[in-house]
Amino acid sequence: MTTTPDPAFISFVDVWKTAFGKLLTQSGAANVTTPDAEQVKLADVADAGMIAVRFAGGGCLKGRLQWSAPKAVALQCAQLLMAEPLDAAAEFTATHLDGYQEFLRQAAGEAAVSWKESRGEPTELLYQAETTGAFQAQATSCFSLESDKTHGLTLRIDLDAEMLTSLAAAPIVQAAEPVSENEPALEPSSDRNAPANLDMILDVQLDATIRFGEREMLLQEVFGLMPGAVVELDQLVNEPAELLVAGRLVAKGEVVVVDGNFGLRVTEVLSRAQRAAALSLG
Repeated sequence: MTTTPDPAFISFVDVWKTAFGKLLTQSGAANVTTPDAEQVKLADVADAGMIAVRFAGGGCLKGRLQWSAPKAVALQCAQLLMAEPLDAAAEFTATHLDGYQEFLRQAAGEAAVSWKESRGEPTELLYQAETTGAFQAQATSCFSLESDKTHGLTLRIDLDAEMLTSLAAAPIVQAAEPVSENEPALEPSSDRNAPANLDMILDVQLDATIRFGEREMLLQEVFGLMPGAVVELDQLVNEPAELLVAGRLVAKGEVVVVDGNFGLRVTEVLSRAQRAAALSLG
């Protein structure tokens, strides 16, 4: 296990901290802070009986990571996500476990997007349902999150050797040179062809649909449908869902749960000009 934190590993942990903070804010918490990591001891989250959740890397990330937290921490996260009153004395049910796992999945989505932006390469963090067997941790970090609604949200992240190596191997995207005061700022080239009068119709309402996949069916199969039947789609579980506006594909992303409702966290989106063209607004 690493004793001197690798800079890439520190950056990766910071990405997760930001993701957790954003998710807490979206769940109704305010004044979210992360106390100095020096104050968080590994022993704080090293007890037996902790809840472990694992993720596998995809894209520029390889290997696996594991999040661990005491049941009391998992309960707070689940209650926040599910918009339940925060009650430390509440029984930790299977529903709370699902809520905590969904909390981490949503944080993983945020972290993957941020890491992709900083590295300029495709990044995925895929939830792993199986947590049995020993996890060979090569690097470990702990941190706490505090807010007006939560207290002592201390979590531990462990990375295996393969993921630690892939963090360091990924390139860092350099920030663009600042524009000179004497030179006018230019819009991204992909948006230069957007219609000039687009603002005049921005209040038009369009139907938006999230598509998980599709398949062709025989009419016989359609009439043979009944409760309990399973319709298999052409899309893998870890592939992004598609956002269709007026029947046209404009973005892709990950399905999330927000205040009990399904939503889509956008990970890929057409440029402004491409969206206008797709919707025949050009």
